[in-house]
Amino acid sequence: MAKLTSKNQLTLPKAVVEALGSPRHFRIQVHDGVLLLWPGRLVCAADAPHPAAEVQDSRARQDGKG
Repeated sequence: MAKLTSKNQLTLPKAVVEALGSPRHFRIQVHDGVLLLWPGRLVCAADAPHPAAEVQDSRARQDGKG
């Protein structure tokens, strides 16, 4: 069981967090009245591939160069 604090912070059991690999961030979704949590990670725009690079890579694979 998890506890919701007065500051709306959810305390997860240590064993649960360790079983997930001790993630520091979680994605959160509510579906049909159920709270879903799963390990997530923060990504900044600089980490994302440039769209033009994806098109170029795709063309290279089609040409048999990739």
